[in-house]
Amino acid sequence: MAQFDVAVVGAGPAGSRAAFRLARHGVRVALVDGSHPREKPCGGGLTGRALAVVDDAIDLSALDAVSIDSAWFAHRGRRARVAMPHSDALPRLAVVSRRRFDEALVAAAKSAGAVLIPTRAAAVERRDGLWHIATAREVVRAGWLLGADGPTSLVRRSVHRPFDRAELSIASGYFVHGPSSTEIEVAFEEDPAGYLWSFPRREHLAVGVCGQADVATSRGLHEIARSWIAAHLADRPAQLERYSWPIPSLSASALDGAPLSGPEWLLLGDAAGLVDPITREGIYFALASAEAAADSLLTARAQAETYAARIRDTIHAELRRAAQLKDWFFRPQVSALLITALGRSGGIREVMADLVAGSQPYHGLRRRLLRTLEWKLMLELIAVAD
Repeated sequence: MAQFDVAVVGAGPAGSRAAFRLARHGVRVALVDGSHPREKPCGGGLTGRALAVVDDAIDLSALDAVSIDSAWFAHRGRRARVAMPHSDALPRLAVVSRRRFDEALVAAAKSAGAVLIPTRAAAVERRDGLWHIATAREVVRAGWLLGADGPTSLVRRSVHRPFDRAELSIASGYFVHGPSSTEIEVAFEEDPAGYLWSFPRREHLAVGVCGQADVATSRGLHEIARSWIAAHLADRPAQLERYSWPIPSLSASALDGAPLSGPEWLLLGDAAGLVDPITREGIYFALASAEAAADSLLTARAQAETYAARIRDTIHAELRRAAQLKDWFFRPQVSALLITALGRSGGIREVMADLVAGSQPYHGLRRRLLRTLEWKLMLELIAVAD
């Protein structure tokens, strides 16, 4: 049986980044994941702040990413454009193939000294003071266990419980092979409440719809996505590849009770429910949780408690605010007013561009909107909120 200081189950962004950080400091790390190479069903949007986290480990230019120039927002046939001007350094928003992005992160972890165990974890248990991760090939033993294995996490189920259906969203859609673009499209949907997206990669578009799992069905979401494709891409011949996957989408109360750590174990990324419940963006939060996990294990004495406190003070604070705004944000009246505001106000377009790029947190959003001096629009938004 191979023995390590830390076993990381799941080699997505959270797991690979944590393994990279730890291995680079001499920690003996096993990265357990048998899914690579694979194309994860995901929009693939990388915000500027996510790119900044991994800038020391991967070369963005090697990922063949699409830098986004603008974002279109639509509701009931009305549209508004938001420019996404590039900076001199990293793009504000890029779209990548998850296969290439995740492969680059795994390669960085291996180069730093992490050992990839290319097989699926089948069982996890703690005995004799060590974690035992059983795979089809071997048993991996480690002092610490990091669960970074997504919304259906084996580690989460082993140390706590799986997510309830009400704590999940369903994302369903199609990879539309053929067309591409440098623009993203976001269309607000009312039944179920949520939004449709079209994100461009080099050789295809990722078009999908998201809804809460307790009110939406994969079949219904696929129908919405296919109708949008027929209406907007009819003149661009394409091959459709169907996809569907669960995404954590926690309420404020669920976040308050969410498990993050315990005796020699930590949950990261989707396995910890660290996903924006409005946008369903999780890559940045996965990477941020990896940074917190690595910092805690490398520098703190009470590692599990330190990690949980940092997540609650930073990531949870942002996600709780999003959860509180979620129902209001997807009201039809708010969607309609947002399109009007984006069409009329350059200041509000700048705010939306920063929200899309991840540089405008939900805390402070109202204050910044007030600073646009769009008093009439703000009064209308407040009236809708009431």
